[in-house]
Amino acid sequence: MDVNLLFQCFEGTLNQSGEVRHESEQKLRELSKIPGFVGACLDILSNSKVPESIKLSTSLYLKNKIYYGWSKRSKSSNELLNIALDNDEKPIVKDMFINTLVQCSHTNPSCVRMLMPALTTIVGEEYPAGRWDGLLAESFRLLSTNDIDSAYIGLLALSEIFRTYRWSENDERQNLERLIVQHFDDLLAYANQLIQSPGALDDNKIGNMVKLIIKIYKFITYHDFPYTLQTPERFIPWANFHVAIIEMPLSQHFLESVDKDSRKNYQWVKAKKWAYSNMLRIFQRYASESLTKKFSYDEFKQMYLKDFMPNLLHLYFQQIEQWGTYKLWISDECLYNILSYIEHTLTQKVSWLMVKPHYPIILQHVIFPMLCPDSDTLETFENDPREYIHRHLETWNDDYSPDVAAVSLLVTAVHKRSKTTLEPTLSFVTDTLNGIKDSSGGFQSLSLEQAVKVESCLRIVSNITDRLTAPKSPYGRALEEFLHAYVFPLFNSSYGFLRARVCELCSKLSDYDFTKPSSIPIIYEGVMHCFNDESGFLPVKLLAAFALQSFVDNSVFQESLSTIVVPTMQSLLQLSHEFESDVISGVIREFVEQFSKELQPFSVDLTNNLVQQFLKLAIELNDASKVDISTFSGGELPDESDKEMAALSILSTIISILLSFENSTEIIESLEHSFYPAAEFILKNDMEDFYREVCEFVENSTFLLRKVSSISWKVLELIGDCNRKEGSMVSFYLEDFMMAISNYLIYGKDELKQNLFYTNILFEIFQAATANENEDKDLDEMCVVFEFAQKMILAFGDKIPEQFLSTFLTTTTEAIEVEKNSLKTHLNYGVNAFNVILASMVYYPSQSLNFLNHKQLLTTFLEIWIQFYLPKFTRVIDIKLSIMATLSLLTLVPMQEYVSLHIEAVYLKLGPMLNDLFNKFPAALKVLQDKRQEFSSDAFSKFDGFNDEWNDFEDDDEDAAGDAEEYLKFLKNEAGSLQLIHESGQFLDQDDMDELEEDPLSGSILDDVNIYELFQHTFSRLEQTEPEKYQNFIGSMSSEDQQAFLRTLHTT
Repeated sequence: MDVNLLFQCFEGTLNQSGEVRHESEQKLRELSKIPGFVGACLDILSNSKVPESIKLSTSLYLKNKIYYGWSKRSKSSNELLNIALDNDEKPIVKDMFINTLVQCSHTNPSCVRMLMPALTTIVGEEYPAGRWDGLLAESFRLLSTNDIDSAYIGLLALSEIFRTYRWSENDERQNLERLIVQHFDDLLAYANQLIQSPGALDDNKIGNMVKLIIKIYKFITYHDFPYTLQTPERFIPWANFHVAIIEMPLSQHFLESVDKDSRKNYQWVKAKKWAYSNMLRIFQRYASESLTKKFSYDEFKQMYLKDFMPNLLHLYFQQIEQWGTYKLWISDECLYNILSYIEHTLTQKVSWLMVKPHYPIILQHVIFPMLCPDSDTLETFENDPREYIHRHLETWNDDYSPDVAAVSLLVTAVHKRSKTTLEPTLSFVTDTLNGIKDSSGGFQSLSLEQAVKVESCLRIVSNITDRLTAPKSPYGRALEEFLHAYVFPLFNSSYGFLRARVCELCSKLSDYDFTKPSSIPIIYEGVMHCFNDESGFLPVKLLAAFALQSFVDNSVFQESLSTIVVPTMQSLLQLSHEFESDVISGVIREFVEQFSKELQPFSVDLTNNLVQQFLKLAIELNDASKVDISTFSGGELPDESDKEMAALSILSTIISILLSFENSTEIIESLEHSFYPAAEFILKNDMEDFYREVCEFVENSTFLLRKVSSISWKVLELIGDCNRKEGSMVSFYLEDFMMAISNYLIYGKDELKQNLFYTNILFEIFQAATANENEDKDLDEMCVVFEFAQKMILAFGDKIPEQFLSTFLTTTTEAIEVEKNSLKTHLNYGVNAFNVILASMVYYPSQSLNFLNHKQLLTTFLEIWIQFYLPKFTRVIDIKLSIMATLSLLTLVPMQEYVSLHIEAVYLKLGPMLNDLFNKFPAALKVLQDKRQEFSSDAFSKFDGFNDEWNDFEDDDEDAAGDAEEYLKFLKNEAGSLQLIHESGQFLDQDDMDELEEDPLSGSILDDVNIYELFQHTFSRLEQTEPEKYQNFIGSMSSEDQQAFLRTLHTT
């Protein structure tokens, strides 16, 4: 490889001339295919005379080349990057790579950061496989030099080496124990030398190196704890090193010159975060009792709890005290880990006894102040309400927020140690609120300082409400007095964040048994006051909407809302415009279900409004999906999950609106027209995340209308267009599309028989689903294919095109042949495949028998169907289909054909088979009808939820782990008593058909088939047209079977 030529290419890619850049990029693509390309890139990076801009360009290309081409585990949209590196070149690259990093660290550290993913890739592939044994020695050699840049590269390499042990257990990595013995004492000595070096805290590179050492410790202790590190001789020195990092004060210069938001990016702050994190992980995973007890290191646990934890807890309490008095700055991530550590102590007997006397102090000086909103939070409330809602009011939060950790600590304390913690918590809150109320003369003239304290108190109460309202709770009645005294007055607070918090707290009280007649009306008036808030505070309106949703079942709320539901719904729609979230759509959906009668005149306008909201989100999502990741340079890609969830929730709401008007054909047809633009956009733009909702809408609209409207046929055309596109995902989501396809076949079968255009759309979807590129479908996916084929045959009946039937039978018999030996164990697969054949037999019995015989599957099919499947059938569809197929076999297949196919014995079994099937049918039909009745009734509204009665979770002197052991014993005993599996290992017969479920909410093509009438009509015609055959059939049965047959024949 000509290094100078390659240099010119990289130089040309930075040229201002577009033509030069294009030519250079084209040449670079050609050169990247040639062996020696990577080595030449490393030569460029090692040359100190090369400008940094060219080195950065080279580093970026090289990083991608190695990431995608070294192992082929990852794929790029750029096909050239996917070209595998030549195996002969890899040893050369490994020999050069570390030295190149060292050279870059001296002059171009940005290149080192760029190449780190490449180092991770190479080490991850080569070191575990024993193909880079010299890397460990070279890494430690770099540490021994007096050059800090070289030592940094050595630590980078070591961190990647030990990263490879992260997910393995001790028994799988015994060589790691040897490495620890050989090298970790020296590594710790080097680490201590680093932190003691003059000016270390002002040197970000040293902070980064310390962080790498801590992460090395993290990697090897993350999944399992090496035995050699459990001994006091090694654990205590390493733990003390972590403590030293935790205790090291950040430099005053740093604290004064760097703003709070930027400090977390400083390497020393990151080192502290990982030190706290390691201490938390060691405690939780290896020094605690747990339900699973995967790791049982008793000696280490005893040593940790006795000799180390007391001192660490003392340090943590000391740091929190200093933080609370503004004497110590601690990052949010570090505070989060401290609080999580303290929280975990509450669950352990020994550590709980250490913390127990300090709980009131923890509540007053840790939890309470952390839940008081600071000036930044209040500014966010007013100026960035969406961020405030996400950060402070949503039930989940995925960042390291100290207030989230404080809430978690509070909840754990109150739930796990309620006997000790709940009374002091309530007393503290009440005393604090009384003090504020007395000093301010009520809650209507609070200062800002007082208001934030009230907010903290209410947030504490909100997070323990479930304990206060539980049945038999000793605080249940006192809660109502508390609400009247301290909560309800704040509906009219001048502080928006307090009004929002009151609504949030009240939204959790919908199931609470209020005794005062005034309580519910006060909540209603207060919530509506906040919902109609004129201040423009979005969080207030949002939390009021949540409260309305919670109480929408309450009679007081329903009676009052019923007269204003339309303007309320309009306000909710406006709110959903302002705040993109699935939760608002959930509130709207709840209102639609509760007030369908009142909203009926508004339903079409409501749906039009929702469709427009959906289209706005869908356009944004579609545009975002087209971003070229390889060219994206804006940091992390934007997270569109909130938009996606909001869009999904809007579609679900539209479907709820549709279902609310099942008795109004005119409205349903109007709603179809309203929804069509959404379906069109989804299908034309291949927005696969919303395919299911389109199909669900069509399924429901066709079911409610009991016909396929012109709009639904247009949707089918869109589905067909979508299916024909290259790379179409319709076949991948076939199970979702079957919701719509099934109803096209049920309610549109007459049109399909006459309109080949629509028929071909369905057949093309089937062909795409069974094309060669989809031949790796799993068993469940093939069941969907079988269902598709079966329904197509039944819908078209004797009008099915020959090509269709041949394709369906061929696909099915080939699938049966593949799984021939497992048809009795994979019942869902086998029964659904056999139902395709049975559907064909209903209309083409002779052709089907001969087709099976040609495929050498006739004997297999008949044996399994008659002897194995039929006795076990419990679904109406299976029984009906078998009856219909049996009737066709009896009446439409000449006796000589049974003889020619050597299945005369089967003919003699058809009469008893019919009797057995008709005996099963009434019970199966009743089960299905009962299920349908259950789903159409108010059965679910009678569910009372879990009986979450009050109890002291455990005695303060009992070990929670003891409860866990008892629970595990209970599970073991229960498992031993289960009789689901025979000693032979085979499942018992009564469970064989459990995996075959019948959906009570879905219609069937056979729903309109009355099998008793069909039975009577078939044999009446046979007796009249072929009396000899009829008499022969009757004569082939025993007298008992004849009597059963005649009873069925005369059943009405």
